[in-house]
Amino acid sequence: MATKLIDVLDEMNWKESTTNKMVVEKLDKLARLIYGVSEYNEDADFVSTIMEDLIQSPHKRITRLEIEKCNNLYKQYKEIK
Repeated sequence: MATKLIDVLDEMNWKESTTNKMVVEKLDKLARLIYGVSEYNEDADFVSTIMEDLIQSPHKRITRLEIEKCNNLYKQYKEIK
C-alpha cells in the first residue's frame, strides 16, 4: 500500500505534538520540584518560560542548551529535596 504525503504529514504532526506534550510534562515535574524547595527563583522562571513557549507555539523546539540546563537543575534540586 502506498503511503500518501498527507498520511506522512499527519503522522509527523502527531509525533511532534506527542513529543511536545512529553517535554511539557517533564518540565512541569521539574517546576514542581523547584517550587517544592523554593517559592520563586530564576530557575523556576526559566523552566516556566520554556513551558509557556512550548504551549503557546507548538512548533517551537526546546534547545540542547535548555535541555542540558534543565537536566542539571533536576539533579541539583533532587539532591536538595
